[in-house]
Amino acid sequence: MSLLSRSRTKLFGLVACWALLAGCGESKQPETAGSSDANKTASKRQSVTEVETASDDSETNSGRASEAEKPAESFAPVKLGGGTKATSGGAATKTNRSDEQSYNDVKKALKVIQVLIGQWHGIADKAPGATKSFEEFNWVWDVRTNKNQPALTMKTDNSPYMKSARLTYLIDEQQYSLTILDKEDRQRELRGTFTEEPSFQPGEDKKQTPQRVYKLQLTETGDEKGRWQVVMNQRDNNRYLMELYRAQGSKFNRFDTIGNQREGTSFALNDSDFKEKTCVISQGLGTISVSHKGKQYWVCCSGCKAAFEDDPEKWIAKFEAMQPEK
Repeated sequence: MSLLSRSRTKLFGLVACWALLAGCGESKQPETAGSSDANKTASKRQSVTEVETASDDSETNSGRASEAEKPAESFAPVKLGGGTKATSGGAATKTNRSDEQSYNDVKKALKVIQVLIGQWHGIADKAPGATKSFEEFNWVWDVRTNKNQPALTMKTDNSPYMKSARLTYLIDEQQYSLTILDKEDRQRELRGTFTEEPSFQPGEDKKQTPQRVYKLQLTETGDEKGRWQVVMNQRDNNRYLMELYRAQGSKFNRFDTIGNQREGTSFALNDSDFKEKTCVISQGLGTISVSHKGKQYWVCCSGCKAAFEDDPEKWIAKFEAMQPEK
């Protein structure tokens, strides 16, 4: 082949190679800023559409709950545990949760209302057969009956309406649960949440001691006639109203209000630090002294005292684990 032919062949090969490279370079050309933003926007729109579609399907399948049935979103206990999982219908289902986590989450929800702990004198204005009925309620912690489901419990001997009550928090249902044994030995199950969320208000004393205020409304489950509704109307640390309602048709009518005053003198409520008088079980204000191996501890009620005496080493270990490192 002549030198001219070889040069032409070589030149032709270079041209072909350049064309091939140019084609490859075009397929890998970097996206411009406008192209990238457009793709991201399209992807975002697709995601939003998918979420909206899933939400619409969920509402169609489950129906929309009324505002009265929804727990207060701003109240911390309804978000406890991280152990509930929403289904496609929006309802919470049980997931794996350790016994310790269940106990801690329920206790945290109850601590918001543990101002109830203690001895109370009650007056019912409309008790049957009397102008006024004087009664006594003693609220205590119960961490023994169900170790994963602590509760605040109450027994009374002279109430015209009830013999006992058990108040706890259901994590998966995100509701408080009140079980009442009435005077006819009928067990009533009530569920509900706050209509007035817990808050502190300055007291009327010189120190303006913070006073706990809330309204907890609980309604008896089912649709039977005469079912109850109970409103725990806390007005300050040493006074609350127990408002009792009965279903009549589609409405609940109040049939009595029990005004409760704490026995003895006032004590300050402080959720964070009672110093050496912190209850080793509830972390509330200790009012009863207990001891183990020569060392003194405090508990807030007879329920915590009984639990401590059952297994002091367990409760001391849990309490000491909560203390900040020195």
